[in-house]
Amino acid sequence: MSAVSAPTPPEVAPQSDDRAPNFCGVTVEIYPPASDSADFSNNNININTSSPNHISVANPPRPSALRSFNSVEAVPTIGTLPLGSLRITEDSYTDTPLTTPDRSRPSTGSGIMTPTGSDVFLLDDLPAACTIGCDAASFSTTKQPFLGFRDIPAGAHLIWVAPSATASTRSAYWIVTPERAPDDPADVHVKQWDQFNEVLSDPASQAEERFQKEKLQQIFGLLPSFQRFQPPAAPTPAPSGRATGHDGDGLPSFLGEGASLWSYLTASISPELLDRIMDVGAGPGAGKKPLHKSWQVTTSDRVVGEPTLAMEARLYGADTQRLRFSFAMDELLISHSATGEQRTRQALDPTDYVIEKLEGGGGDSSSPPSSGSDLAGELSFAFLTGTHLGNHSLLEQWWFLLTRVAFRSFALVVRRPRMALSLIRTLHAQLAYEERHLDNSGGEEGPLATSSVLDAFPEHARALQRALVTYKARLDEQLLGLGDRISPAQHAVGDAFAALEARLWRLGWDLRGDYLRSGSLLLDDGEVVPDAELSDFEDEDERGEYAPAVVRLDDEGRERGRVSWDT
Repeated sequence: MSAVSAPTPPEVAPQSDDRAPNFCGVTVEIYPPASDSADFSNNNININTSSPNHISVANPPRPSALRSFNSVEAVPTIGTLPLGSLRITEDSYTDTPLTTPDRSRPSTGSGIMTPTGSDVFLLDDLPAACTIGCDAASFSTTKQPFLGFRDIPAGAHLIWVAPSATASTRSAYWIVTPERAPDDPADVHVKQWDQFNEVLSDPASQAEERFQKEKLQQIFGLLPSFQRFQPPAAPTPAPSGRATGHDGDGLPSFLGEGASLWSYLTASISPELLDRIMDVGAGPGAGKKPLHKSWQVTTSDRVVGEPTLAMEARLYGADTQRLRFSFAMDELLISHSATGEQRTRQALDPTDYVIEKLEGGGGDSSSPPSSGSDLAGELSFAFLTGTHLGNHSLLEQWWFLLTRVAFRSFALVVRRPRMALSLIRTLHAQLAYEERHLDNSGGEEGPLATSSVLDAFPEHARALQRALVTYKARLDEQLLGLGDRISPAQHAVGDAFAALEARLWRLGWDLRGDYLRSGSLLLDDGEVVPDAELSDFEDEDERGEYAPAVVRLDDEGRERGRVSWDT
């Protein structure tokens, strides 16, 4: 190739990067103009025949007018990694082929700070203005991004983030911190804010996670203590001869000294329970898989067994996480092996099925055995996650567990009194927690912008009230029937329900057996309906569709008058 005639470039060293590999594309050397008044109209190009990939440009335009000759143009993101998630992990360039895997910075003994005693939770790339929640508390940031927490105490904790206080979606992580001695090494949880999807997620790569852990030594003093945001612990309850359900501070009387509502509600939330709800490690050999240290939940998560409309299925998509509980909402609470009278008895009181499912896995290999404390843990998980994240699917599961499982299993007080006691006290603590930490009567906006979770679901609240009225009547019958054979655990169940009834009385709920069956009904528009018969407790009173009827049977024991296709 012949050289093109061109003026000789000025004697100025080219602005080239000698560190770049020789095979990365065309190398462009730019010579700065000799003076600001240089003429850029006649730019000449000199092509060196000995090096066809080497081009010299004489009198180039100003840098602002340059056009890149590189073979690869920069892009804002690489692959599926979120924007802003990449970090330089090497201090210098190396003349190695592009196919060689990247090498991370060599680790040193003092490169990563290891906290002791209490865990640390780091939040990376959070926007300056967002809302952050930690257990029962929440706060908003406006000027600087929040970095995270240190000194996280032992127990289960829920940390969530929302782009703003009025955002309808929130994402969170459950973590379970074990009891540690002050000198024991602790865990550092690193989570990253995905700016594109606006969710809190794991770091984009192991290198990013290591980078944040290496930075911990610099920012550790800037991290606020987790204890700073927690409400004061419960005082020592005053002894009382009657069950009032709460002490002078409005907390349940069964809370121990120094305990909090959060610690009581999360006492049954264990790593094994979270793994099972998240359906982690399902399949052969799942039991050998190590437990996770954090579990992600979002507002859009759905519960397995929830009745879903076609529109909701298109809205949430197939990639939505499915949460699995011991009792699904579409599950028939009757044993497969039950027949005849036993099947009818379980339809009215599923105690046998509940015990079989919790203690024996229900005979289904996909449902591992759990325990009575797991049922209370599932009740607390659904309540806390559903209310704080505004997840209506979890709240539907919470209502189902209350009205169809916990307070419909009447015989638990006799056969499993400790389980019945745990369920009653869990509901009591949840109502106190809702009144103390979730009351939104001040007009705050959020996923549940209402004064009470009971007000947000009036139909479910009415169903729970009816279930508790029936439960109280059955409980009194069974405890009186035991007579002198009543055990201390069974007696504690009666006291716990009396304390729960006292708190519900403050909400205007009357759980006594005296209820209206018929009478005049005043509608919302002021119209009075005379001689109206209420359908409440029809199953208890054997009224309406539950009323007994006399039928005539044929010689084969079948009801006469029925259409039969048998020939």
